[in-house]
Amino acid sequence: MEDYIRVSDISNYLKCPRKVYYTYQGYPPIMTVTPSYVAALITKEMAQYYAEVVTSEDKISSLQSLLDMSAQQVSIIYRDELAGIDPEVLSLATSEVRSHLEGIMNGIQTSVQAQGSDRMLDMLTSLDVECVLYSEKLHLSGSPDRLVMLDGCLIPSIIRTGKAPLSGAWKYDRLRLTALSILLEDNHDSAVMKGIVEYARYGIIREVSIRRADKRKVLALAGRVRKIRDGRLPERPDDAPCDYCGHIEHCQVTQTLASRFF
Repeated sequence: MEDYIRVSDISNYLKCPRKVYYTYQGYPPIMTVTPSYVAALITKEMAQYYAEVVTSEDKISSLQSLLDMSAQQVSIIYRDELAGIDPEVLSLATSEVRSHLEGIMNGIQTSVQAQGSDRMLDMLTSLDVECVLYSEKLHLSGSPDRLVMLDGCLIPSIIRTGKAPLSGAWKYDRLRLTALSILLEDNHDSAVMKGIVEYARYGIIREVSIRRADKRKVLALAGRVRKIRDGRLPERPDDAPCDYCGHIEHCQVTQTLASRFF
């Protein structure tokens, strides 16, 4: 599977193509484990169990219990990233998530009112099936955070811990869902017309339509990623998130003639 393009590579390309380049050149990102980073991991783990909040009569207490459990387990689940984590960092991260609990509860309640509790449970209940998807035809692989059955169809769901847009999904998230839907279609030989994005920090769960134009975009991006994987250094975009990039120390800022094609 070494020659497979990962869906995460496409997501990284959209942030900055050089992230893809340095990953394939064997430069691991240098990560700083901040309270906010750990808070995001804790929130993602909590979101795995938001279905319990939907059915709970005391939703805030249910969220507090999920927070306590996730804070205890996060260093086990993410052992490679959090090895030797400072207890103070974990404490600050837990406090940060605790400050968002009421907002998460309100978001879940709003989603339940809009969708109905039964549909929400379907959207938040992971199926016990393999979540690593491969397409031999496209040489593409990826892992949704959940596979769920909605309206009689198997669809992908992703959990995001960043800011939620006012409506719909961010471009990065929409294209990630599209790539996963392509994989799911190839694995199960059936059309996938929608996906789900969960903005876990806000308790917002949204359905996202899969568009043909986005499928074309994903296939084009996969082709660009393959060229970068083969050793082409891409241009660094002007809006690259360099301040938060784990590859900043490796990044070569000198533009080359070849890089202009990316």
